[in-house]
Amino acid sequence: MNEVKQLCHVKKFLLDIGFDYDFILYGIVSQETPHRLAWIINDSLQTNFIREEDMTLTFDDAESLLLSRFSYHDELNRLDFDLFSNKYETSFWLPELKKIDYLLMVKGALDSFKKRKFAEPFKHIQSIQIITEINHKKLKQKERLIF
Repeated sequence: MNEVKQLCHVKKFLLDIGFDYDFILYGIVSQETPHRLAWIINDSLQTNFIREEDMTLTFDDAESLLLSRFSYHDELNRLDFDLFSNKYETSFWLPELKKIDYLLMVKGALDSFKKRKFAEPFKHIQSIQIITEINHKKLKQKERLIF
């Protein structure tokens, strides 16, 4: 009987496994096509965004999106940049950001990354109307950023 009482007082622990959102996200408004925008950024900022295979995302609601993707690796600063289109036909990767045409994801050595200083040169590119940091932790569908 004593053993039964001891079993009843076992502590329960809940393991909450969340996603790792270890990146910075920017939204870009531009009327340029994806390859043209990547070329303009490369030309203006001396980067080297290269075309990657289009990314196909399928979500729980069975919606599938085919997104353009360009990437750039900055070896000196140990950073990776991915430029994605936010739109596919009439659908959006992040529907709550319908006014955003492109998403720029920054990953890597973020401890020394200067967010405001990074965005400043984009503001001088005529084809970019807006670049803004997006707090991805507050997005309703942030799980769409994990792929």
